[in-house]
Amino acid sequence: MVGSSTVRRRGPRGKPNPPLRTKGQGRVRETTFTTEELPAGERFEGWYELASRVLIPTHVRRDDTTEFQASTLVRGSRALQLATGTVGAFSAERTEKLIRRSDPERYLLDVVRTGTGLVCQGSQEAYLNAGDLVLTDSSQPCRARHETGIHESLVVPKALLPFTAAQLAPLLARRLDGDTGIGAVLSRCLYELARPRTPARAADIERLLDPALELLTTLLAHELDSQGTLTPKSQQQALLARITSFVHQHLGDPGLCPRTVAHAHHISLRRLQQVLATSGLTPAALIRTERLHQCQRALTDPAQTDRTIQSIATRWGFTNHAHFTRLFRATYGMPPGEYRAAHGGLGRPRE
Repeated sequence: MVGSSTVRRRGPRGKPNPPLRTKGQGRVRETTFTTEELPAGERFEGWYELASRVLIPTHVRRDDTTEFQASTLVRGSRALQLATGTVGAFSAERTEKLIRRSDPERYLLDVVRTGTGLVCQGSQEAYLNAGDLVLTDSSQPCRARHETGIHESLVVPKALLPFTAAQLAPLLARRLDGDTGIGAVLSRCLYELARPRTPARAADIERLLDPALELLTTLLAHELDSQGTLTPKSQQQALLARITSFVHQHLGDPGLCPRTVAHAHHISLRRLQQVLATSGLTPAALIRTERLHQCQRALTDPAQTDRTIQSIATRWGFTNHAHFTRLFRATYGMPPGEYRAAHGGLGRPRE
């Protein structure tokens, strides 16, 4: 990431908050804050004010009398954000009054890395252990209690998910398995997105944002489908999300083709074509377009200037260099070497 700034704001009753350090430009940004620089008596209030502003406004109270410590890292875009950090034990409540005052229309997916927790929303409650996931809705009252530990929170605008609030209601405040299946893949993706990098690179974060959303969509669709609560239209959207996520996860496999995608989802090739037709693509076009897009991003990534064009093409499933060059030129208007020189800041194209 390039560019950085440090901002110190005043907290409740004029007390100083820990400084916000923000880096990045364009689509992705990174913000960090810690309570270490505050006096012990002001740390909890400082963290609470910042957490409410960066995530979702919530009433929070401490659950023990030990010295409070917290550090939080927020990465993402204007739409999708992931917050991760180590926080002392606390209880939180989002009330009707807070919702009337401000509702950002977000879903919050929490990942418990260490420690335990309890989340209640509506008539449902989830007791959480390390590795568990849980979904909550900013538009409904919610209570939570977390022991000291490491947590991650993915904040997702409702408009980005292909489900209605009524459809997702059965999944709120319900333990979702983060150790096996789709949940494990999503958990790993969020771990990589939150992993400290020195320095953090915008390309690393951007590369994981879209897959994180797709995996969340796939996980929710899988959970809803298993309950038989999806309408035919939503089932179609959920299947499309699973197919797209599968393609993105296997782009580097040279054997990825329409037939393998159909087989992985237990549908016919004709059914696969029908599902993808709603997005205006054929199965082969989806695979080809996404592979070319990943190559294009790699060619313009300053951190990958030491990689040859052929190695990039191979990484994303192209086994024939001449074929890749023809496809790239037809899509982006110039050969990959010239494109890299024009957009990646290289003095000479590398083949």
